Amino acid sequence: MGFVCPRCLGGSMKITSSIELPPDSRSDEITVQILKCSKCGFAGLGVYEETRRGKLDSESFHHRGYYMDDSTLASIQKMIGQCPKPKKSGCRCRIHRSLGRVNEFGEWNWLEKTPHKETFRLQIT
Repeated sequence: MGFVCPRCLGGSMKITSSIELPPDSRSDEITVQILKCSKCGFAGLGVYEETRRGKLDSESFHHRGYYMDDSTLASIQKMIGQCPKPKKSGCRCRIHRSLGRVNEFGEWNWLEKTPHKETFRLQIT
């Protein structure tokens, strides 16, 4: 599965690494992803959140891209690489605890404290 790159508009942007975070008070799944375009070299952050709360057989999800500076993105990439179990949301390593932090209402808020510019639409090719 690929995505449309927001820079070159080619369909060659892919998830190169990711980490599954614990659920919060709103979402059953939270995934932080590094996105890279093999055509133009663009890199950004992806965040996938899904909830299955509500009516039976209903689910809702949001998948957004975030423009970030190279050093912040490299730091996040390094953190994901240091986790021993990035596909396990229940991992209790320091990376999961850091990326999975929540506010006093139990809402995931790591992204609020991470320097990012604006968002871009993730469109599947």
